[in-house]
Amino acid sequence: MPLLLVILGVFTYAGARLYQDFKAKELPQASLGKNSTNKPKRGRKLSQEVRNPFTNLSEKTTQKNFAFAKVSLVLVTVGTLFYPPLTFLGVLGIIYTTIPIWKNGYNSLFKERRVNMAVIESIMFPWLIIMKSYFLLALLNWLHYLSKTLVIETKNFEENLRKSLFKVFGKLPTVVWLLQDGVEIEMPIDNLKVGDIIVCNTNGMIPVDGVITQGRALIDQQILLGDIPPLEKCVGEKVFASNTILSGQIFIRVEKWGAETFVARDVEIVTRGFRNNAYCPNR
Repeated sequence: MPLLLVILGVFTYAGARLYQDFKAKELPQASLGKNSTNKPKRGRKLSQEVRNPFTNLSEKTTQKNFAFAKVSLVLVTVGTLFYPPLTFLGVLGIIYTTIPIWKNGYNSLFKERRVNMAVIESIMFPWLIIMKSYFLLALLNWLHYLSKTLVIETKNFEENLRKSLFKVFGKLPTVVWLLQDGVEIEMPIDNLKVGDIIVCNTNGMIPVDGVITQGRALIDQQILLGDIPPLEKCVGEKVFASNTILSGQIFIRVEKWGAETFVARDVEIVTRGFRNNAYCPNR
């Protein structure tokens, strides 16, 4: 029964820690809305606070502390099971990585007058050391930095996705080969109509969303669908703007183009999310 309670406590802590970190970037902006007199005059300084609302640790420092937390967890585990002196080394590593947590807890409790996860951890970690619960201490410390690392990786993934989508959207063809009366005519993509038939050839990027009416082609869809192998598509199958034809020729019945395509809407969604999370000095 005590072991079950410990396991449930660890999972509860991990969930709360992860939720706290993901919500962190929204809290400073919300608090600014409540008290506009506290807005710093310099937009650059506030932008830094939005990116790092609970800690001044850089991404590099967070990753370094996460590495220390992993090593400490291994040392404490091996020390607990086989060679006790290793536990002491693990605890030293934990103390080193929890110094920023104690600082944040102190600032939150005595300067900001509020209780958050940093305050709880600042009390809990020393208590675990006093109680000699070294394994639980190492595990919670590892979960703390794991959550921060996941948030950083998620933020980097979103930023890279935004950049790649913008890059791809900017490379979409502005002219297409329209099939009229059996003849291919070059025309601007803005002049297309729903139901038009366009022709796409090998090494070309598909500029529209539509359905193949004739032909067969090997198509690379990695931009939209991630790291998947190219697929061969034929009559009746859908294709999307930003797909690249590796080999073959296809005739496509146009359904959407320009701002209505799937990739364009992805760009809009990602841009809107980035804009909502970014600091605007005029707010």
